[in-house]
Amino acid sequence: MGNGRLVQVERAWLRRRGAVRPYFRRSAAALLLHWRVFPIVLRSGCLGHESTKFPAADAPIILKVSPVMANSNFSRRFLFKSAGAVSLLAVGGSDLFGAKPKVPEAPVPDFLVTEGNIASLAGVKRVIISNFVCAFQMDGSVHNDNATRLGSTTFFGGKTKEVEAKMAWPNPDTAVLQAIADAGLSALKADFRAKGIEVLDEALLASQPTYPDIIVASGLTQYGDYMVGNISDNTTKGDTNGGMAKIVSATGLKAYNHSLFEGGQCCYVHGKGYPSSKIYYVPGHETAIAKALDCVVVKVWQFINFTKVSAKSESERASTNYSASAQSVVRLREEKSRIAFRLPVSANIKKSAKAMPPKDGDVVVALGNPVFIGTDYYTIFDAGDRMSLAGTQHLNFGVTLNDAAGYKKDVGNAISAALSGLVRTALGR
Repeated sequence: MGNGRLVQVERAWLRRRGAVRPYFRRSAAALLLHWRVFPIVLRSGCLGHESTKFPAADAPIILKVSPVMANSNFSRRFLFKSAGAVSLLAVGGSDLFGAKPKVPEAPVPDFLVTEGNIASLAGVKRVIISNFVCAFQMDGSVHNDNATRLGSTTFFGGKTKEVEAKMAWPNPDTAVLQAIADAGLSALKADFRAKGIEVLDEALLASQPTYPDIIVASGLTQYGDYMVGNISDNTTKGDTNGGMAKIVSATGLKAYNHSLFEGGQCCYVHGKGYPSSKIYYVPGHETAIAKALDCVVVKVWQFINFTKVSAKSESERASTNYSASAQSVVRLREEKSRIAFRLPVSANIKKSAKAMPPKDGDVVVALGNPVFIGTDYYTIFDAGDRMSLAGTQHLNFGVTLNDAAGYKKDVGNAISAALSGLVRTALGR
């Protein structure tokens, strides 16, 4: 094994909408090893609206290099340590990369009506909020391989040289998450009241005969972790997809899932077992509550993301380079974050169970774009790596929340602003 040593680098800064470019001062020994180190670029990806102003982050980025001899190939481990960006290379990695942002074919509005006609909400005078859930992303991962493909045809490489990068938030402070959910519910109630709409006390739900049936059919465990498909912004291979989310219901309410029979595949949270067949009746139970209380039943889901992970596998002669990068980018997830309205007389019963967009109401309005919040709340660290028996190289990152107060304030403000826009779009006022 070679001796690890520290290679000095020039101080570099994460520039607004820019790139991170540390440069090495190579020693004679490093040149003898024929190291190739290229400028490193981390791209922001699909992080927010075109009008989003990214805050400048002036924290210096330090690059550590620990060269190791292994099977006649050099194994290098590159680790960035900063609040906003970390990168890791293993097994002969040569350069870092960033996934290119997904460019939409046409501008997407900030708020999308994914189900129903907002005209049906004209004249709404009373509402009751039956569900207010914040789903905090706990981890995100991405798989990639060294295949050369044309369409669905693979010419070279493939699963035998697969790499997985994972970024996780272990042991979050649930008190911080609970405060965010409670503040969101309070902001929503205040918004309705400011529009002259009466908000019934959620305690009335307990007296409704169909409410316990909803919880039995689709109830979720407070602070439980559930799998959510395609949790990140970009669904293409090479970006973060599935992951776990921690369910946090606002105080006074019990979190529950929407009915899979109404579609909304993009935002369904999956437990360890199969969903109950009774979930089919959840929409009808909500309609019964709306009819009994002569009001509109309102449900809210907000998905809060923090990961941006990329991974790459490249083969060169007899060796394979595995690389991964991770960034902390807190944002509200588009499409999944939504508000749904269930009317006393539901005129929209037949829906497609295979539909991806959320449709869990007579009218549903969702975020059309991710809402960027910030990058400086977490410290990212190396969480180790391993090679699985199947041959997949796993590169892991972890985070700790180092600015809980700022996170709570900024995420809470973002949720309040998003809810205001969702309600305004739905009610037209």
